[in-house]
Amino acid sequence: MAALEDSNTVATPATSDDVPITNGARRSARSRKAPLKYDDEYMMPLEKPSQPKIPPRTDKPKRRAAEAARERIPSQEVASLQEQVFARMGVDEWTEYGGWVELESEPAFFNAMLQDLDAKTLKVQEVFALDEMTLADLPKPVHGLIFLYQWTNEDESHEARQSCPENLWFGNQTTANACATVALMNIIMNAHAVKFGPELEKFRNTTKPLPPPRRGHALDRNDFIRAIHNSVARRNDLLSEDLLLDNKFEEALKKKSAVRRRKSSSRPRKRDYEPGTYHYIAFVPVDGQVWELDGLENMPLCLGPYAPDAPDTWLGIASNAIQTRMSRQNDEFLSYNLLAVCQSPLLALSRDLAASLATAKALEDAVAVAVAGNPSSPSLWDGAGATWTDFADDRLARCGLTRERILADFAPDASRLGNSSGSSALDPAAARALAAELRAEQAALEARYVDEAATADEAVDMIRARRRDYTPAVHHWVRLLAEKGVLRELIKEVDSLG
Repeated sequence: MAALEDSNTVATPATSDDVPITNGARRSARSRKAPLKYDDEYMMPLEKPSQPKIPPRTDKPKRRAAEAARERIPSQEVASLQEQVFARMGVDEWTEYGGWVELESEPAFFNAMLQDLDAKTLKVQEVFALDEMTLADLPKPVHGLIFLYQWTNEDESHEARQSCPENLWFGNQTTANACATVALMNIIMNAHAVKFGPELEKFRNTTKPLPPPRRGHALDRNDFIRAIHNSVARRNDLLSEDLLLDNKFEEALKKKSAVRRRKSSSRPRKRDYEPGTYHYIAFVPVDGQVWELDGLENMPLCLGPYAPDAPDTWLGIASNAIQTRMSRQNDEFLSYNLLAVCQSPLLALSRDLAASLATAKALEDAVAVAVAGNPSSPSLWDGAGATWTDFADDRLARCGLTRERILADFAPDASRLGNSSGSSALDPAAARALAAELRAEQAALEARYVDEAATADEAVDMIRARRRDYTPAVHHWVRLLAEKGVLRELIKEVDSLG
């Protein structure tokens, strides 16, 4: 019977839609299974997601850095270290500190740096928009733009960068947190008409023949510039920066193998930046060309020429490049900041005031000659003279001027004097009108000068306030409270209330 059943069984290829044959000959020793009910809904089981392997716990968990430090440092030295940390910061500590701290994108900080660098004819002003009207209102000339943006890990566009020409000062960033000062130096070192103090002028002359990497290294090793950059930091800021760099160094050692694999790859590599990292770059006009100077790039990027007869047109080229960079990041939640390095209005205002006073002196002399030639009617000249004499010496000093310097360096404006300078044809009415005009002009120039000087002083005051560290006083006060047992009593009182 078994042979007969075998001969009647027809072998057909199995498909997914075939119904299994349950009445055929079975030679398997496995137990029979109930046929599937195809009329019922059948749910396919989902595969369990692979779970990451959790390393087994060891008997000795990893110790925290603070615990390890407490074990390494003897207890008798802890109090001494605390006293050193919370002691008043010495004047030379900023110079002796070899690192760089992060710098906020605050115009007052940059203006204070320019004052300390003895580049007092320059001014940093924040730019809130990139439209033509806003850029046209900036004090002229504009020597460069400092653009701060939040770094993302998006691929950079591969622009064709050029080797640094001889007429362009470009320095690379060779150390962490120095990008703000690198961007500032990449601008002011290309302001050839600006005069600096002896330290900064010496740095420009000694670094001019160097290639960009060595310029960046010279900037890193310059104690004068680095101390001014770090002058806004307190001791806790310096210690925190040291700890941060130490942690980054340890993390870099762990990623050493990954770095080697990236080097062996021929694909373009993204910069390895942490989320939320900010970076400064500069835009400058030099000899008819607009340049983008990024200290982290090996070479500068030429954005194109601008019209020599309209030097301010370079701002439009730089504005387009900035907007292109912003659109490339394609994230509305990223933050940006733009600063303009301009010529300080103080110098121009002082010169305009000196020229006005020189004209007033010439008018006053002409009126004196006219009065001497016609003593019978001195009342005709009331209000026409004394425009030079009435401007007090203390007002001159506040604007950086002296009478001797005005008479030696500035000539009167003959076009404004007209026939008022000739004693034989001096018109009293015209002289009175010109005197009133000069007085109003001088008052307006003096007010603008005082306002600009107050802005510069405000920046210096802000830096001084940041340098004023109350930590030593607070630490001393809290220590005295602890020695008197006041803190312990406060803790007990708080615990009783809770």
